[in-house]
Amino acid sequence: MKNIAPLLITLMVLVSAKSGASSDHIYQQLQLCKKITNNTERLTCFDQINHRSNDSTDAAKATTSHDEHTKQPSSFPSLMADLGEANFFISYGNLDFLGGTKKAVLFNAGMRHPINTFDWSEGRPLSFNVFGQIRSQFDVNELDIRNNRGGALINTDFSVGGELVQSLDHWNWRFSYTHKSTHLGDEFIIDNQNYLQERINLSFEAVKWTAQTNINHWDLYAGVGFITRSEPGNLDQAMWQLGWQFQGDYWHGVKPIWAIDLKSWGAFDWNINVNMRAGIEISQWTQTPFQILFEYQDGRSPYGQFFTEDLTFTGLTFLQNW
Repeated sequence: MKNIAPLLITLMVLVSAKSGASSDHIYQQLQLCKKITNNTERLTCFDQINHRSNDSTDAAKATTSHDEHTKQPSSFPSLMADLGEANFFISYGNLDFLGGTKKAVLFNAGMRHPINTFDWSEGRPLSFNVFGQIRSQFDVNELDIRNNRGGALINTDFSVGGELVQSLDHWNWRFSYTHKSTHLGDEFIIDNQNYLQERINLSFEAVKWTAQTNINHWDLYAGVGFITRSEPGNLDQAMWQLGWQFQGDYWHGVKPIWAIDLKSWGAFDWNINVNMRAGIEISQWTQTPFQILFEYQDGRSPYGQFFTEDLTFTGLTFLQNW
């Protein structure tokens, strides 16, 4: 049914367009909707086009010189190399961390859900979304000798928050408020009992504003953030982010992608964390496209209480935007 719904809505839009808005304009809107990777947001986009096409007043406005201001649900592209993005990924590779190199699995499960879209000035809606994310790291270096305990859980980060998103003529912005808490794994503490005394239950709330624009096949973005509360309470508060990503054209259901994300935070002593992902996106086998990527991380650890520790990861990543 999920595959059929967009097709039915598309047909309804094209039929209703004969009595109002031009088919070229409707086609352009449909193409914009098709680029939205989140299933719920994409269906909402189709619904809003259909609603406008059945409204004679809106149809008349769509034929004026202000076509570019026609309402569209606000969307912000998924930042492929951002480890804080609410998506699903699992990575396997070499983790150079805490004085040694080990085989590791990095796991992330996150989802963004639209709550409401508000009418705004000049026909540009303002969307409110909520999101959640769980991110864990597993030491799988000695799976066969862990007495069937599986990979040792190193740390888990939990994030939850809300965001406002708006799409303007040539760029988008996103303003978010996030709570994050971190918890060391029992398996890690068993193997590293010094952390019984050194343990820090890192948690904080942060506000962040990010702007993004698209130039041909490139997305460029930059953002600034501020910690509003933290535990421990002496963490530096300011942070920034910069990045870009490239998505090529599909060829037989496959397209090349490449993304780099740069982050820094006062608590990192302003060292720059680099995360690079490069590979392919495949759209022909599943309803939602997925990505197979080579990944490289370098900088201070983005995981839990280890934010003062150096970290390097090299591996292979499976990623999908739910």
